[in-house]
Amino acid sequence: MRTVSEIIEAMHLNVLTEVYRPDAQIKKGYAGDMLSHVMAHLQADECWFTILNSMNVIAVASLNECPLVVLTEDVVIQEAVLEKAKEEEICVCSTAMDTYEACSVLAGIIDTMEV
Repeated sequence: MRTVSEIIEAMHLNVLTEVYRPDAQIKKGYAGDMLSHVMAHLQADECWFTILNSMNVIAVASLNECPLVVLTEDVVIQEAVLEKAKEEEICVCSTAMDTYEACSVLAGIIDTMEV
């Protein structure tokens, strides 16, 4: 497992909010864009990769106690959504990578750091 801060640094993520819960442990990534499915399966020790950029993303992340949401493909998010993320203390980052590539990079980081 790695911390939120370690993942942000290792993946060179663009931090859009403060880094809340920097020491929260991340076991793996979770990729999904169907909110009802994500709500049913996202775990509190996972980093969520998505292209969705609505207020509902923050609601689902909060409900599932997800500490880190990564918007892939340089998705732009409205300031109101970021403000809600700040209220819920959910770290939101972005990356130019697509979801597949971002998940692959995270898997490599976790695999190489868990020795």
